[in-house]
Amino acid sequence: MGAVNNLNQGDVAEIWRAIRQLQVATPMNSASIGAGGVRVYDGGVITIENGGLSVTGTATITGTLQADGTITFTGTFNQSGPTTFTGDTKLNGPTHINGATDIKGSLSVEGASTLKGNLSVTGSGKITAGNTVIDPSASNGGVTFASGGGVGGNGGNVVVKGTGNAGLITDTTAAVFAGASQLTVGDGYVKIDGLETVSGVTSNLYMDPSTKRVKRIV
Repeated sequence: MGAVNNLNQGDVAEIWRAIRQLQVATPMNSASIGAGGVRVYDGGVITIENGGLSVTGTATITGTLQADGTITFTGTFNQSGPTTFTGDTKLNGPTHINGATDIKGSLSVEGASTLKGNLSVTGSGKITAGNTVIDPSASNGGVTFASGGGVGGNGGNVVVKGTGNAGLITDTTAAVFAGASQLTVGDGYVKIDGLETVSGVTSNLYMDPSTKRVKRIV
């Protein structure tokens, strides 16, 4: 049976019923946005409470992204431009740094380290390994020990010395044990400077008083 339109009855009731439906309607619960998009302007804010934001395409932020809490990235993360990290930073897993790296402050490395290339320490910097120190200012660049002494260079020679002035100087022609008395061991000769003297004894050794070389008497 078809509906009968009463021409003597107005449509005010229907109008109010439609207004009430609009008042309690929640069209954004399952809304879809097409090519026109949504614009929030004049300080407007989109607030998400007890929900989430899921982006399966691309999220583009041309201003500032501020996040307070935990940020988790899964997959490839590409960053270009200056980056500043403040606070405790942990890198778990292999880390590759391509290009120059400038570290201002202390660097602590726990575990085995492998250096494939040159290590350059400029200025007055030192390399300390326990009680051994590689010091650029010691003996024209040398190795010193906490207990005293060290190994260094002097005029193209290698110098090994103790806590005092005594030491060993080696070059391409001889090895010199330096101190109050000096012993030089060269190619086929032995030379002694500052040797003590004694009289009234015979010996099968002879020292040339001018060259200080020791010779065997035959």
